[in-house]
Order: sequence, then C-alpha cells, then structure tokens
Amino acid sequence: MSLGNHLDWLVMKLLGFLFGAVLIVLIAGALWRFLTVRNNGTPALLRKLPATGTHGWRHGIAAYKGETVRFFKLRSFSFSADMELNRSILSITGNRQATETERHFMPGVEVVVSFSSAGEDYEFATDRHAGMALVSWVESAPDRRKVRPDMHRLRSRVFKGGLGSL
Repeated sequence: MSLGNHLDWLVMKLLGFLFGAVLIVLIAGALWRFLTVRNNGTPALLRKLPATGTHGWRHGIAAYKGETVRFFKLRSFSFSADMELNRSILSITGNRQATETERHFMPGVEVVVSFSSAGEDYEFATDRHAGMALVSWVESAPDRRKVRPDMHRLRSRVFKGGLGSL
C-alpha cells in the first residue's frame, strides 16, 4: 500500500468517524427532546402573523416556567426552546373558535388565541382548557410597575459583570 493510498484510507476513516459521531449526537438530541419535552408541556400549534388558512402553523409543546412560556417545535433538534415569551410583555388580542379547515388540519384543536409580544403578533391553537390556561396565566401576571426588583438576581448579574460588590 503506497503512502498516497494510505492517506486516502485514513482520511476516509476519519470522515466516516466524524459523520457517525454527528449522526449519534443528532439521534441522541432528537430522542432526548422527544422523551423530555413531550411529557412536560401542553400540545399546541403556534404561528406568526400575518398568515392565512393553514399556512405557518408549527406543531409543538408549550411549557410554562416561571414568568415565561417556552415553545418547543416538534421538528427541531435544538436542545433549548425554539421560542420563549415573557408574560409581562405578552398581551392577549383575541380569541376565536378554530375554523373547520383548521380543525381538519389540526385534530384536537378547538380554540385559537391571538396575542402580541415584543411588537410581533402570533396565534396559539390548542384545546379549550389549554387556551383558557394561557389566557389566565397572562392575565394573572403582576403589573410590571408593582413588581419589586429581585435583589438576589441583581447581585448575581453585577458579580457576573465584574462590577464589584453591592
């Protein structure tokens, strides 16, 4: 075996190993996301407006965590949420029944809640109970003017930035 053939063989083995490692990481991520996220949230569909008909809907899981709702798309390999919305800047703009076309396209969906966050408009489609839960969660948010600052969080942010002590 000549040196050139040996190097070609070595490069092919290395590329095969790297491809296999990337494939294993992707499969592990998809499996982790499927097993972890799917059991810890509410099935829902989300789309950014403007959109018409059945265009733009993304199937996923909505999971509430403190002051945020995190949306995990079902067809995503990300280890983190695909979208995170803070309820203090989220406002409900409407509520409607799903159309016949939407119900046919999205089985189990009964209501569509419209909301805006950070200047963007969205629709959230889900069953009746999850729709009511989203509206209740947003409406029960404390008024931003009345929320006292969390001194522990402020201290940790200052120390991370290296600005000294409080």
